[in-house]
This record gives sequence, C-alpha cells and structure tokens, in this order.
Amino acid sequence: MYACADGLFVSVAPVERRFYDELLERIGLKADATLPKQNDAHHWPQLRERLAAVFASKTRAEWCSLLEGSDACFAPVLSLDEAAQHPHNVTRGATTRPGGVLQPQPAPRFGRTPSTLRHGAPKAGADTPAVLADWGFSEAEAAALAAAGAVAVPAGASVPTGSSNPGAPSGQARA
Repeated sequence: MYACADGLFVSVAPVERRFYDELLERIGLKADATLPKQNDAHHWPQLRERLAAVFASKTRAEWCSLLEGSDACFAPVLSLDEAAQHPHNVTRGATTRPGGVLQPQPAPRFGRTPSTLRHGAPKAGADTPAVLADWGFSEAEAAALAAAGAVAVPAGASVPTGSSNPGAPSGQARA
C-alpha cells in the first residue's frame, strides 16, 4: 500500500511479470534503468521507496483514473462508506443500512434459497453490559473499563449481576 498526495492510499500487487510491466508502464517507470529489479529481494527497500515517491505524486483519484480497469493489479484502499458506494458493490447490492448502520449483506447468495438479514447490527456498546457480565466482570470492573475508555457502555447502563460464566473469576485477566 502506498500513500497518495491527498493522504489516501492505493494498493498494488503485480506479482507476475506482465502485470508488473503494465504497472511500471502506466506509472512512468518502465524505461527507468536505475529501478531495482522486481525479484531482487535485497533491493526491495529501494524499490518500495521509489514506488512510494511515485504514488505520493498524485491523488488517489488521479491514480484510479490512470490504473483502474487495467492489468496493473491496482486498487484504491477505501473506507467502509466508500466501499459501499463503489460501483462494483452498488451493482451487486453488497451492503445495507438497517437502522442506519452500514453492514455487508449476507453471503454467499443462492438463487433458490436466498439469505436474509435477520436484524441490523447493534449500536456500538449496546451489548457491552451483557457481554461483560457473561465474562464474569462485576459492575465496578465494567465501570472502570468504561472510565478508561477500554469499552463502550451506553449512558446509564450497568452490568447485570449473575454471570452465565461462573468459572470466570472476577478481577483476573481473561482470554
């Protein structure tokens, strides 16, 4: 992965020679005799440095315009929201937003037995009290974890008593 001029990232993975040659041609390095050889592991740090400098010279959108749809084994690194809006995923209906929470559609998809989304993803922290109780944490321990920012606990929520995991000793590290 390489950073672009706008701080966003792209990824390249042209392992086979013809794909590597395509990448070099499109990014303007094909004729560069000083470029380290692709399979010379000893010089990979220098090769990465050169590629990093090239990719830093344009925005991710500019690289997408130049490389998408080619055999250069290139892809933009997308945020979850961007991935949901990518034409490939839009065409395939790959994501959904039940309750306003973006998540992937069930997979795999079958023609005769379609899968369905039974319910949306919970809001961040909604299950934390029950999960902490299940793992044997006391209310005081859960409050300390929340105060430290280690877990998200909804305002006003407390950890239920009576853990369903009685073998988890309170106050000890858990796996």
